[in-house]
Amino acid sequence: MQEGREQKARFQYEQKVAAQQADEATAASQRDAMARYREGKYLLSQQQALIAGSGGNLTDPSVIDVMGDTSERVTLAAQTDIYKGEQQARGYNDAAKVAGYNAESAMRAARIRAAGSLFSGMSSLFSRFGESNKKTQDTTSVELPYGPR
Repeated sequence: MQEGREQKARFQYEQKVAAQQADEATAASQRDAMARYREGKYLLSQQQALIAGSGGNLTDPSVIDVMGDTSERVTLAAQTDIYKGEQQARGYNDAAKVAGYNAESAMRAARIRAAGSLFSGMSSLFSRFGESNKKTQDTTSVELPYGPR
């Protein structure tokens, strides 16, 4: 039983670590996405400054298209970062579930082994001192030379 408790504790620890890693993967992907959005805003402001500095018009359809493309690419990159983090978190959460199942299985297996040892010990005890060890014949199988007694 002690071995089962130790295995259960080890698997529960693995479960906790995997859950923490899942949370960290999600948080890291959100931080990365926010960084992408900040970079995108900076890039858009640079584009606006370059267009205005060169005498261009920000309402020109080609300028709007370029800036729209930039914005779409920034959004896609940020959403990709979030998706990657969610995928990684799912993997960690799956590992946490497996560790939880293993923890319960370890205890179940320990109980079964303990019960098996108990029954084995009882069987051994019974075979030494129980009913099966009683004398099966009351008389001796040796016949005396002078006839039955």
